[in-house]
Amino acid sequence: MNVPFFRLDANGNELRYLREVLESGWLTSGERVLDFERAFAASVGARHAIAVNSCTAALHLACEAAGVGPGSEVLVPSLTFTATAEVVEYLGGRVRIVDVDPTTGLLTPHLLKQALDSHPSISCVMPVHFAGAPCRMLGTEQDPGIVDLCHARGISVVEDAAHAFPATYEGGKPVGSPIGATTCCFSFYANKTITTGEGGMVTTDDDAVAERMRRMRLHGIDRSTWDRHTRIGAAWEYDVIAAGYKYNLTDIAAAIGLAQLERAQEFRGARARLVEAYRERLGGIEALRLPPVHPTSSHHAWHLFVIRIDPASGIDRNRLIEKINDQGIGTSVHYKPLHRMTHWSKTALLEPSGYPNADDWYEHCLSLPLFPSMTPEEFESVCTAVESAVVECLDGAPRQ
Repeated sequence: MNVPFFRLDANGNELRYLREVLESGWLTSGERVLDFERAFAASVGARHAIAVNSCTAALHLACEAAGVGPGSEVLVPSLTFTATAEVVEYLGGRVRIVDVDPTTGLLTPHLLKQALDSHPSISCVMPVHFAGAPCRMLGTEQDPGIVDLCHARGISVVEDAAHAFPATYEGGKPVGSPIGATTCCFSFYANKTITTGEGGMVTTDDDAVAERMRRMRLHGIDRSTWDRHTRIGAAWEYDVIAAGYKYNLTDIAAAIGLAQLERAQEFRGARARLVEAYRERLGGIEALRLPPVHPTSSHHAWHLFVIRIDPASGIDRNRLIEKINDQGIGTSVHYKPLHRMTHWSKTALLEPSGYPNADDWYEHCLSLPLFPSMTPEEFESVCTAVESAVVECLDGAPRQ
């Protein structure tokens, strides 16, 4: 049986809402985008949600609103997609790459403190909630979290939550709610936990930041097209307050997003059940390390199920992937670290000590299929393929 790495579930109100948009005659940013923003803000407990056409756009706008610009030094973990770092260069800043926790792949307060102590020029930090697990953002006076450490030094925080909807921080507040970080950025790319095809969202409780991002997402114009269409006054009259960008989301995309948002908790529950089934089925394979069980006080979004090979097994990760793929099972790798990418190896500010944790993660990780509509037969096919591939790879693997 062939099992894709991801399959879209669009069996809710997607077609109904899309038809309504098409029949309305208004396809670009309009009433449906406003509805999507209001619904998303309510779902995470934020005052504002600003819809954009990608998480990259969200990160760019958030960094711009945070004051990142020429001369800024921004800390980014090595284990992330390139977009987290590239938006810093859009604004003329420099990327400072930091290592990650060897078990979770996350930026931790301990790693952050070491970086801030060594590099007092850092002005902004971009924690990445990898695979759906939130970083430890808040702590205590004796054991501060990421936000605590940054605020104590006057450092901005822009959260990359592309993987983390719907998840909660320790303490139970949804990722994207106001916990001290000014902005939090989400992705609605095709394979994310909810999708608009392409799209993203920024949440914030800061009125001025929200207003800045709303203007900058559409050329720096002070009135949206929908506003000019629906309010009294000359529809053609507007002002440009800054040289902005073309980052607005369409009503077509928002219609899909509204239908997906209605089922977000249903989707998360289905992924969580699959994770538990994976743990039960694959947990006894000594050559594999499964994702750590997240603290009960924190709610994992389970965007990805990343397994890692025990280096002592001698199994070659690439060979294992080939053996699994040969049986019709889709897999992926999350991620090749930034410091190993040609561009970032030349332009980013790198640590002389290297990135042993991110390197070890990359060399031994692979992601298995995890999507809500996976059938029992598909699940069985994935597990059987992994089990047989491990046995086959172990037969010819050098032992450490």
